[in-house]
Amino acid sequence: MADEQKIVVEVPSSSGQYSPFPIPHSNKLEEFKKGWINAIALPDNLPDLAYSLVSSVAIPAMFSSCWVSLPMPGFIRLGALSVLAIAGIVILYLRQTVPEVKDVLLLRIGLVAVGVLLGI
Repeated sequence: MADEQKIVVEVPSSSGQYSPFPIPHSNKLEEFKKGWINAIALPDNLPDLAYSLVSSVAIPAMFSSCWVSLPMPGFIRLGALSVLAIAGIVILYLRQTVPEVKDVLLLRIGLVAVGVLLGI
């Protein structure tokens, strides 16, 4: 009888929800920051990194080349400038709220600026 194991019975609380493990309560702000850190971070493997860096230059170069060479109505140009202004505000907001991505964000903005200058 001395070798018998004790049996422990856990009774759920009156709330009706029972879990043998503590339920982690997530912080919405921390989830927001982690999401943006993962979205802005540079890829780990070399082919994806090369693609990301080249596309950060080539796509803005293509758009700025079209902006300069193709005749567009004024309302389309105004709409594009409005979208760029909103994107600038979002970038400033991210730079203030998520300081972990400051360096990578500045690198990506610099690559986009190089692409815009190459397209002109």
